[in-house]
Amino acid sequence: MRDEGATFSTNQILVERSLLPSLGRAVRLQREINNVSTSLRRHPPSTSSDYHTRPSSDHRPLPPTLSGIRQTLFCFLRRRRRSLIPDRFFPHEIVRDLRPRRLSISKKVQLDTLDKALSVLTLLKDYGFDEAHLVRLVDRLPGVLVMNVEKILKPKLELFRGISLVGTALPEILSAWPVLLGCSLEKRLLPNAELLKSILITNANLVNAIKNSPWLMAIDIRTKVLPKVDALRAHGVADDVILVLLIRYGHTLVTDTNRFNEAFDKIKKMGICPKKTTFAHALGMLAKLPEKKWVEKVENFMGLGWSQDNVLEAFSKQPYIVRISTEKTRKIVEFLEEKLGWTPEHTVKYPVVLLMSLEKRLLPRCAVLSILMHKGLIKPGFTGCHFLMSSKNFQMEFVTKFQEKAPEIVEVIKRVKS
Repeated sequence: MRDEGATFSTNQILVERSLLPSLGRAVRLQREINNVSTSLRRHPPSTSSDYHTRPSSDHRPLPPTLSGIRQTLFCFLRRRRRSLIPDRFFPHEIVRDLRPRRLSISKKVQLDTLDKALSVLTLLKDYGFDEAHLVRLVDRLPGVLVMNVEKILKPKLELFRGISLVGTALPEILSAWPVLLGCSLEKRLLPNAELLKSILITNANLVNAIKNSPWLMAIDIRTKVLPKVDALRAHGVADDVILVLLIRYGHTLVTDTNRFNEAFDKIKKMGICPKKTTFAHALGMLAKLPEKKWVEKVENFMGLGWSQDNVLEAFSKQPYIVRISTEKTRKIVEFLEEKLGWTPEHTVKYPVVLLMSLEKRLLPRCAVLSILMHKGLIKPGFTGCHFLMSSKNFQMEFVTKFQEKAPEIVEVIKRVKS
């Protein structure tokens, strides 16, 4: 490209953070972008802002080691339509239109060279980020492009790699929760990792907790989590139960103190043993469920003929029943009572049945069992065991075993499932 005097220098490219979406303005041709990169290196800054394209033969190809990364960067540039900046300014303000959705127009950061952004992208690719991850990360945290690679970005990535957060999990989490890359390594990430591991014991548990609740690494664990952990221990909750809470239901330990205490007291009154993991599941469910919703769930069951004691007993055995929709609850309870003759007391013995699919599990198995009962091949009556056994065991016990005496059961299963 012919440099007729740009008003910028490579040390003066200002990136308006309000104009930072995913590395911004579309580039019409890949060649034009490559020309810009070469021009930034070859020509000193001058005074004009008009640039014209030289023949592509005037420029050397990009170094092979950078071409893939540059291609990724340029893919970003094609994702946005042209908007505020005239075309003649674009080649040299290649990262100007990187507009984040939530940042003030007045805030600016300085991007010394295109190579700085490329070095960030190169590092992220080394840690498993693909183009989709990079697009999402830069769109949500455009400032990542101006992070110091060696002093800021790489040490944080190494921390996560050091606790065995590797593979696709790392880019998935960081592109979804880029705030983690904005946290201080010394003041937040390292202390949190150490405190969490003191509770979770192993890196595997720590990684699972971060996968389920990435924000745990960004909050103040010492003031928001540890007090509730200490309170649970003081009330006799086993460490194994606390471990499940932290891995599966991290939100419980940072929820409002009043709601946490209400949920805890309610569970204790139900008689759920604090030494069993069911306690963790129950607390995790109730701490997230507003009181109004809890009342609605109880009333829904009572409207189907259950007593309040039935509901509480079922919940104490299978806390996930509060996640079932009102419609699904009605369909399954009516099916169990009308078709199988189950009373609420009988259903309460096997509340996990309420979580099962009516179409994919209950109906097909009932169809097979009904045929076998009619032929006198098995004893009459449906029990919870019929539905709790694995698909493999059910197939062996009731299909393979009897298909010669009742060949129609194979066809019945196919028909019911379809």
